[in-house]
Amino acid sequence: MKQIEKIISIILRPIRENLIFFIFLYLLGILTMMIEVYTLNFKIQRFNFFSWIFDLYLLCLPLTFLPPKIKAICKIISATILYFLSIVNSFCVDKFYAKIGTEILNVVLETNPNESSEFIDKYIHWDVLTSGVGLILILLILHILFTFSLNHLKQSLSFLWYRIQAKTRTLVESIMIFLILTSIILCAQSRIGIIQLLMANNAEEVDTLTSNFSENTPFNNLLFSIKMRQLANRGLKDLTDTQDKIVIDSCSHTSNHIVLIIGESYIKGHSQLYGYSKETTPRQIKRQQRNEHGCLVAFDDVVSPSNLTSIVFKNTFSLHSIEDQSNWSNYPLFPVLFRQSGYNVTFLTNQFVQSLSTDIFNVSGGLFLNERRLSTLQFTHRNTKTHQFDIDLLSDYDSLKKFNSAHQLTIFHLAGQHIDFYKRSPKTMKKFTASDYSERKELNISSRQLVADYDNATLYNDYVVDSILKCYEHEDAVIIYMPDHGEECYDELQRMGRLPVGNYTPEVLRQEYRIPFWIWCSDSYIKKHQQIFKQIVNARNRPFMTDDLPHLMLYLAGIYCKDYQETRCLISNNFNENRKRLISGEVDYDSIINYNQIKKDLHTK
Repeated sequence: MKQIEKIISIILRPIRENLIFFIFLYLLGILTMMIEVYTLNFKIQRFNFFSWIFDLYLLCLPLTFLPPKIKAICKIISATILYFLSIVNSFCVDKFYAKIGTEILNVVLETNPNESSEFIDKYIHWDVLTSGVGLILILLILHILFTFSLNHLKQSLSFLWYRIQAKTRTLVESIMIFLILTSIILCAQSRIGIIQLLMANNAEEVDTLTSNFSENTPFNNLLFSIKMRQLANRGLKDLTDTQDKIVIDSCSHTSNHIVLIIGESYIKGHSQLYGYSKETTPRQIKRQQRNEHGCLVAFDDVVSPSNLTSIVFKNTFSLHSIEDQSNWSNYPLFPVLFRQSGYNVTFLTNQFVQSLSTDIFNVSGGLFLNERRLSTLQFTHRNTKTHQFDIDLLSDYDSLKKFNSAHQLTIFHLAGQHIDFYKRSPKTMKKFTASDYSERKELNISSRQLVADYDNATLYNDYVVDSILKCYEHEDAVIIYMPDHGEECYDELQRMGRLPVGNYTPEVLRQEYRIPFWIWCSDSYIKKHQQIFKQIVNARNRPFMTDDLPHLMLYLAGIYCKDYQETRCLISNNFNENRKRLISGEVDYDSIINYNQIKKDLHTK
């Protein structure tokens, strides 16, 4: 029995000898999380209650063996860093609705003294004390008082369990041992992930690792941001050097106006265009029939290379193929090729404008679009702010019409069906309610409403893309539509959202990687480019992955360079239909899907 008590005493020693330090920093972590939950409407991350126990125990462990003076200095430094990060994070949450992340770090590092002075005058006032920052400052003051002024109370707390009855002390010790062991079990794998992340060699690896990471504490976010900035700067330099070396072999300007519409989180199974029972795409259905306004050709077998926006964007803008061993930054970006070929390139985005971002995990997807030099190399014109609803991008388009030229590439990047689905469509255009899904007995009322919200967002997306098409009905224009990736919305997996990279079951691949894809040609374009239109129609059943999109874009423009490959152009007669579609460059999409289908067929027989 005495041996067990000795082991327990040894395990609890780091906490017992640093009790005030441990308690207040734990309260700091809880308070920081609750400020984010309250302000940003985040869900409580219960995992963090244990992760902070784990981290603080690891922090207190070496302190136990230090001399008193050195221990005191280390505690002051550690507490100062953590309080500072929490204050900065809470300030950013209150003023910008953004946690500490890569974009925040970029702004801080790139701000000059004059801008700093203007920032202080504009944002730092006494009213900041009424926000979460004030609560953290109160906690800091209490921490200081307990540490330096109330030594007798600190000593009382430090030896509390020696002054209470033995049974009560044993209960307290047992609870603490349970919490420590539970935190170790829950957090050990996560901490290995942090080590892997800090050792990552490229931004894609960081994207993949952070997609599996659930702890968004200010300290972790800062670590990720520093690492991401380091890798991003290296990647951006390589990417810029590559663009500076681009050589265009020839350009025939085959298509005068090419439009690319990039959607967001679009589930193919929720599209009426592909057989969904609800009327979510009535306008696209109507445009399938050839008339004086053109024709829409839907493609049946298109997949995304990833379910992460950042990886999708890098591979759909670069001529890099996701299975290539070399880095994507060593390849040309197709907008740069268009600009150098004499096209006016306009980028209208409702996500990646050049401003603060609240998502550190997707920043690499927008960074190469927003970095000033690369943005100038790619785009002639672009919008400067996001909108509540996608339809307002058309007002940006109208304001930039005066810059139109004979040859144009226009890229619309929508918010589409990005979570939160309810916010993606105005109240006046909501058609579906939970009652429309009464046949889904396996879902509760709130889940049915989420499905309704998603279908309303899809119906609104149909209205938005149709409004864009109307702008080009009387022009010589060809329009390509594709979302970045799919999503799960209580379909096969009975859940919402996307699973981390590496979950490649047939169900996940169908919902999160299989996407809608169509090409619309105006009537004028069809008459002028009959051969291309015929190629588009003939290609509608071909297997395709959107990392090959740039080769289709170049073919439509008649742009040729050394990195262009006709075998990767979807509508070319030389298209390679046998290419392996490697999801995230790792697994063969068709092998997994077809194997599952073969098993079903055998079972049916």
